[in-house]
Amino acid sequence: MASRAAQVSLAVVLLFIGLLLVGQLRSQARPTELTQLSSQDLSTLIETLSDRNRELRSGLSAVNEQLREYRAAEAQGQSALDVSSEDLRRIRAFSGEAPVEGQGIVLTASGDLDAIALNDLLNELRNAGAEALAVDGVRITAGSVCVQGSSSLEIDGVAIGQAFTMRAVGDPNGLLAALERPGGIISQLKLFVHATIDVTQSQQVLIPATQRSLAPSVAKPVG
Repeated sequence: MASRAAQVSLAVVLLFIGLLLVGQLRSQARPTELTQLSSQDLSTLIETLSDRNRELRSGLSAVNEQLREYRAAEAQGQSALDVSSEDLRRIRAFSGEAPVEGQGIVLTASGDLDAIALNDLLNELRNAGAEALAVDGVRITAGSVCVQGSSSLEIDGVAIGQAFTMRAVGDPNGLLAALERPGGIISQLKLFVHATIDVTQSQQVLIPATQRSLAPSVAKPVG
């Protein structure tokens, strides 16, 4: 929009220059009329032309300055757009709307784990700094919670069997230490439930995007 305005301003100035040149050529084509002018009239004409030339030079200078400002604003706007796009990409990734990958841990479990046990495992990983989580193919978001369904565990309406795989992206050493520390969540679960839980570190953990809508139904942006 700014570039178009600058082009229009420049076109107006160039049109003004063209009209002045046409007027000067017409004046040169009628030398007899100039000879009939008095010295005072000639001086006035010369002064008028000089004033118009100064106005044209000033107008051209202003238009060039506007063009420089528009180009600078366009470059800054593009830079800000790039930053905003990158911020949006990160927000979408870590809110769960886009898949992410990175180093982390892979936990495999089977046995009599109930909803409380699975939620405890998820919360332990969150507290340990997990940046993204998934159980089987279900992305864990801020509103995700495991519940006991009619026939199996469920997360976001998706059935989770007695054997499942939990993936977490984050510092592998920190996540593993949090799960396997003495008196930690795995040690506690083994005291109360019959289950097998194995955890391995991985340099490449892929977390899928959520399939649920994250759009709020009540909350609205402020401002």
